[in-house]
Amino acid sequence: MKKKLVVALSILMASFAVSTHSIQAQDGRRERPEQNLSAAQRADNQIQRMTKALSLTPDQVNQIKPMLLELNQKREAMRDAPDKRAAMKDMRDFVTAQDEKMKSILSADQYTKYEDIKEDAKDRMKGRKGRRD
Repeated sequence: MKKKLVVALSILMASFAVSTHSIQAQDGRRERPEQNLSAAQRADNQIQRMTKALSLTPDQVNQIKPMLLELNQKREAMRDAPDKRAAMKDMRDFVTAQDEKMKSILSADQYTKYEDIKEDAKDRMKGRKGRRD
C-alpha cells in the first residue's frame, strides 16, 4: 500500500513539474541562468565565451576581463538608476569607448569576429523584444 502511494505521489509530482515547466516556457518567463549572477561571474562567463570564439591570448584576456567586469557593474547600476534615459546614454557612451579599447587589443580578424558576434546579439535582442507581452 505504501509503495503504491509513493509511486502515485511521484507520478503526480513529476507531472506537476513538467506542466509548470511547459507553462513557463509558453509564457516566455523561463529564468535565464545568468540573471542571478554577480558582475564578476558574468565577466568570467563572457571572457570564457570570448576566449573560445576569438581565440584570445592570455595577455588579451588580462586586458579584456577588467573591462567586462566594469561593464557588468555599470549595467547593474543602470538598473537601479532613477533617470533611465540618462543612464542609457551613459551606457552607450561607455560601450563606444570600450569598443575603441577592444579595437586596440584585438587583431583585425578578431575584431571583425567580435563585431559580428555583437551584431548577432543585437538581432537576437530585437527578436526577443517583439515577443514580449
